Amino acid sequence: MKKHYILLLLILPLLGQSQTIEFESTIAADLSGYAGITEFAGLGEYELFLDTDTGILDKPIILIDGFDPGDTRTISGLYDLLDFTGSEGNQNLGDLVRAEGFDIVVLNFPSYFRLNDTGNTLLNIDDATDVNGDLVIDEIDYPGSTLVNGGADFIERNSMLLVDLINTLNTNKVGDEDLVIIGPSMGGLISRFALNYMENNAQDHETRLWISFDSPHLGANVPLAFQHQFNFLGFGLGDGLNVEALQPVVNGLLKSPAARQLLVDHFESHLLEGSDVNFDPTKLLPEPHPYKLVFDANINALTPTGYPQNTRNVSMINGSGIGAPYQSLMGTDITPGFTIIDDTFNNVAPSTNATIQINLTPAINTTAQISKINVVFLGFIDVFDIEVNAQAPSFSNGVDAASGGLFDLGGFTEGLGGDPLIDNFISALQLDKFSFIPSVSGMALEITNNEIDWFFDINLGDPDSSGDTTNTTPFVNWYMPDENENHVQLTEQNVAFALSEIMPETLSNVEFENFVTLKIQKNPIDSDLTILSNKVLDRAMISIVDITGKSVYQSNQTLDRRLTIPLNLDSGVYILNIITKNNFKYRTKVIMK
Repeated sequence: MKKHYILLLLILPLLGQSQTIEFESTIAADLSGYAGITEFAGLGEYELFLDTDTGILDKPIILIDGFDPGDTRTISGLYDLLDFTGSEGNQNLGDLVRAEGFDIVVLNFPSYFRLNDTGNTLLNIDDATDVNGDLVIDEIDYPGSTLVNGGADFIERNSMLLVDLINTLNTNKVGDEDLVIIGPSMGGLISRFALNYMENNAQDHETRLWISFDSPHLGANVPLAFQHQFNFLGFGLGDGLNVEALQPVVNGLLKSPAARQLLVDHFESHLLEGSDVNFDPTKLLPEPHPYKLVFDANINALTPTGYPQNTRNVSMINGSGIGAPYQSLMGTDITPGFTIIDDTFNNVAPSTNATIQINLTPAINTTAQISKINVVFLGFIDVFDIEVNAQAPSFSNGVDAASGGLFDLGGFTEGLGGDPLIDNFISALQLDKFSFIPSVSGMALEITNNEIDWFFDINLGDPDSSGDTTNTTPFVNWYMPDENENHVQLTEQNVAFALSEIMPETLSNVEFENFVTLKIQKNPIDSDLTILSNKVLDRAMISIVDITGKSVYQSNQTLDRRLTIPLNLDSGVYILNIITKNNFKYRTKVIMK
C-alpha cells in the first residue's frame, strides 16, 4: 500500500506494521553545473520496520539504496542486503538491532515518469499502465514524458529525498534519540551529500552516527576495456550486427547520471570527437566523465572537509586493508595487465569469426593494449579490426587490479544469453569479479594533487592513534578485512563492527544509575572482563549474551568493588546484563578482541 507524504505526517505515530510510503521531495537539487539538465524534485519511497520490542518509532536507523539501475532491488530486497552468515547460521543485521529496540527505515529510489502535464506530475513506474498495449511500459505510453531511472539518477537529487526523510523522521519519532544512517555503496555518497547539505544550510539533522559501507568517496571502477567492448559490440557493428542485448547495459548503466558521477575512468571521455564508439588513440590516461568533476566539487564545497562535521563518521569496506590481490577463476593473483579473455569465436554469423581480447589496465607508467575486436568474414576479409590502448599514470598502477570491494560480472551478463557471441564471451572469461570500490576510495584517503595511488599501503594504525603520516582519512573508526570481499557483503566481522558503533555504550535504566556506578575497566577486552563498582552488590545476576541473543555466560555473584571474570569467547560484540536483588538492571556492550 502506498500513501503520500502529507498523509504520512498524520499517521506515522500510529503505524503498527510495515508499509511502503511514497513521497516527493520538497527540494529541487541544484544541478546547474551539469549542462542542459532540467532541475526538478525527485520521487522516493521508504518502509518502516519497527523494533520488535516496543513497536514504537523511537530509534530510527536509515538504510539507503545504492547504485541500482532499473530499480531491480525492492525494499524487501534492500532489507535482505542485511543478511549475513555467522557462527550461528543465517542472520540479519536488521533483525538484530530491531531486537535491541532500534527501528529500520529503508529508503529506495524507484523508476518513475515525469509527465508532460501542467504540474509535471511524477508517476511511479509501478503505478503506470501499458497505454498503447505493446507489452512495454515506456515513455511512448505517456507522450512527452521523461523516464527517470531513480536508482541511477543524479546523486544530488536523491540526496534531497533523504533530507526530507531525515526531517520527517525527526519530526515524528517518539523521544529525542538521534538517527543512525547507513550508506552502502552509492548510498554512502547520497547520505554524505545530504548531511553536508543540511549542515551547510544550518539544518539540524539530529544524526549521531554515519556509517559509510564500501562507498566510492574517491570514485568507483568498471574496467575500461569492458566499457569499450560493451559499447562497441552494442552500437559499433552496424545495423543487423549490433549485439542489442548490450545496449541497455550501456544506456541504462554506463551512461546513467550516477555512473558518470562515479567512475574514475569513463569510456565517453575517451571517444574520438564526433564518434559514439571509436576511441581517440591519443587519450590514453584515465579520465572521468565531466559529471564526476562537477559532483566532486559540489559535495566538497558544502563543508570544510567535504564530510559531515556533526556526526561520528565511520567506514566499513569490503576491499582488503592490507593490499591483498583478488583472484582469477583459476585461483591466481590478479595483477596489472591481466588477460581477462583472449579467444576466437567461430561462426558468430555466417562465415564470420570474431577474436576478442580484454586486458586490465597496465602497470605504472606503462602503455598497453586493453581491448581488441577483430571480426573476419570468409577467413581473410577484416570487417572490423579495433585495438584500444591505455596508459597507467606515473603515480599508480592501473586501478583495475587494485584491492577493493568486488563486483560480480553476473551483474552485467545476467540476461544477456542467446546471442552466440555473448554466450561464448561469457564462457571464456578468466575472472568473474573485478575491483569495483578500491580500498583507497572506500577509506577516502586524503590525496595530494589528485594523484591517487590505488595500490597505496593503507597503514592508518589504530583509530585512536595518529596513524599514517602520509595519508589521512575523514573516518574516526573503520573496519577493513584482510581479503577482498564482494561489494557490500556483510560478514560476522563487519556486523560486529557495525553493532559496536550502533549500540550505545550503556543501556541501563535510570534507576540503576542513581543506585550504583558501574564501569568496565577495559573495553574492548582480550580475555578477562573486569567490572568496577562504587558499592557492594550482593547476589547480583550476571549474564552475557552474543549478538544473536544466545547466552554465553551466567552466574550469581557478589560484586565487591572489583570483579574479574575469565572469559573464552570468540571476537565480537556481546551484551553484559547485571540485575541486582532489588531488580535494578544494567546493560552495556562488551567487545571481545
